[in-house]
This record gives sequence, structure tokens and C-alpha cells, in this order.
Amino acid sequence: MFTVEKRIGIDSPPAEVFSFLDDPRNHVKITPSLVDVSDIEALPNGGKRAKYRYALAGVDLVGQVEDVERSPERRLVQKLSGAISGTISYELDGSDETVLRYEAEYQLPETVIESVLAPIARAYNEREAETTLENLKTFLEN
Repeated sequence: MFTVEKRIGIDSPPAEVFSFLDDPRNHVKITPSLVDVSDIEALPNGGKRAKYRYALAGVDLVGQVEDVERSPERRLVQKLSGAISGTISYELDGSDETVLRYEAEYQLPETVIESVLAPIARAYNEREAETTLENLKTFLEN
């Protein structure tokens, strides 16, 4: 499970920030690796459910995002299911300006972790081994 938490001040009132976040199509505009949001449907709680397509290091991840908690101008919690599972929470505070707290807790599929992280770990280990041997040579030859 990965967890990310960030805060930012936005020179817009919470109602405007919440309204922007409340439209799933806007997340494609602000989330770098989010490729597409489709099949948006309204929920009885005023929230939305949609399909997402996210690209991570050349791997397409598809699934569904659903608003599971809404407090207009204050809080929005979304549940992710499918290739990425977890939650994204937006907490808004302020009146004329917004202090936004973003927290994401998510799980990536093992196949993605292996395909993305394995090459990085392999390159790191190769550099470590090479440096170790070079250090040994330098130590013994001097």
C-alpha cells in the first residue's frame, strides 16, 4: 500500500475548488498520468462514478472511481477499484482562499510493481556491484 499526503494553498474559494474536483472530467486536466475518464454516472448521494484509464511507465491501468463521501466545499472521498485500488481524499478549508489537503492510499498490481520497479532495482544493483568491485580493486592495488 502506498500513501501520499500533500497540502497546497489555492487562491480560490472552497466552493470553486470543490466544484472543479466534483467533475471527473477535470481530473484528466490536473492528474499527469490520468489518460481518460469515461462512462460518468450520477449517484443518489450527488456524487459520481466513472471509469478511468491511467498510464504508469507505459502500462495501462483501468478501473472505476466512485465518490463515497461528499461534503460540498469541505470534503470529497473517492474509492478506486480495478487495476488501482484505494482511496483519494480531498479536504478543503478556508473561505476566500482554500487550503487543500490531498491524501491518497492505493495499491498497485504486483505485475505493475514488477514491470516498473524491477528494472530500476536491477540497474541499481548492477551499479552497486560494479562500484564494489572497483573499490576492492582500488583498495588492494594501492
